[in-house]
Amino acid sequence: MGQKNKIAALLAGTSLLATGLVPAIGQDADAVAPTEGFALTLGVASTLRVNDNLSFSDPSPGTSTLWDNTVTLGLLSETGVARFTADLAGTVRTAALPGQSTETTFDDPSIVLGYQLESADSLLEAELSYQQVSLQFEDPLAGLDDLIEDGLEPEDLVPSDGVRGTYSARVAFETGRTAPFGFGTVLEYDKTEFWNTTDPGNYDDETTAAEVFARLQFSPVMEGRIALDWEQYDAMDTVRTSRRTVGATASLTYEINAITRMTASLGYTEIEETNLIGTTLQDGVTGGLSVTRDFPTGNVTAEFTTDISTTGRRDTVELRGELETPGGSITAGVGATRSNAGDVNMIGSLGYTNELAIGTITAALERSYDTSDGGVENRSTTASLGFDTDISPNASIGFELDYAEVTDVVADTTTAVSGFRATYTRDLTADWGLTAGYEYRKRKETGSTDRESNELFVTLERAFSIR
Repeated sequence: MGQKNKIAALLAGTSLLATGLVPAIGQDADAVAPTEGFALTLGVASTLRVNDNLSFSDPSPGTSTLWDNTVTLGLLSETGVARFTADLAGTVRTAALPGQSTETTFDDPSIVLGYQLESADSLLEAELSYQQVSLQFEDPLAGLDDLIEDGLEPEDLVPSDGVRGTYSARVAFETGRTAPFGFGTVLEYDKTEFWNTTDPGNYDDETTAAEVFARLQFSPVMEGRIALDWEQYDAMDTVRTSRRTVGATASLTYEINAITRMTASLGYTEIEETNLIGTTLQDGVTGGLSVTRDFPTGNVTAEFTTDISTTGRRDTVELRGELETPGGSITAGVGATRSNAGDVNMIGSLGYTNELAIGTITAALERSYDTSDGGVENRSTTASLGFDTDISPNASIGFELDYAEVTDVVADTTTAVSGFRATYTRDLTADWGLTAGYEYRKRKETGSTDRESNELFVTLERAFSIR
């Protein structure tokens, strides 16, 4: 489904991320915690939402009213060499949905446990997490940046029913970090389960992955790395997909001079996929070359990569740049990608942030191509525009436009979601905050009528810290 655990969503709760109201408690704890000691942060938030078409149906079944009371707990214990974090969240939700009796349930529980042990030469990291989400209350544009990073798919933008549970575990170890020779390993496990759902696109899957790597410092300006990778993916989709991926990569990083560095890699990947239809095999040489040059206010990178996926080879060339401006920054990229079928398509990105006397402006635009877990080649286009300004010492208003579009390249079907959000935020006291606003959403899908919704929301929240 292209969705992995999002730490911010785990800490704040999906319903609150949808309105952007509560910061990640774990991040707050990090910001205020001393280098050694103990910190405890407790957050409470009560959100009332009224939506005229929560399910994006045509026609709308009626008005839905949700009252979410969310509690988040962040714990941080830190010594000179060790760090332990625990972040928990849960929501008591009262929902009055069209044609249904009003119900109060405990929804969206989540927990993230993290441990880090670091010495001068070694590093051990471990993380364990679980998240449960009631899909009928999930905002399709919440956590969009993380979805893009994992590979945005049409299903990510379509309303669904039921409950999704995601499990994640990760252990990483590295030694010899300050020595000429070092090595390490990374082990990862992700599992997604669905229940009480009627959507055939909601199917269980799990991924197990491992990497073993070694690093060799040839000189102060040259470093080599060798990595062996293995991944097993199994899905309970209609064709019972089982996919094994193995690969080996050797890379070399070289600092040409004080402002120019180069990275080259060469490897081999083999992907064997078995389902009810049969078995397919994709394999071949992979690699890349990138050159980055720094200048006083930013940098420029030119990069070429060739990779193997379930749909075959993809070659990509891209030029990216970052520029710091007096009031913010600009990032931009432009390139081209060629699929296994020989099609050449343009890709690119643009990001802009500027702090003006009247407020802060942010903008982002991205076009990319990605192969989904189900082996479907998707084209993704996302855009956002935001403006925030203070209207008094303790109050501000913000406006945001969002757009996300995913196209199945082979089937030529498109799913798109756009939205507008206006918020008013006010500090009632030193501890209590109020946020209220309006949100509009519209969904377009090939072969279906357009769907839209309007929502009013208000949130009262407070955070407590003990150090």
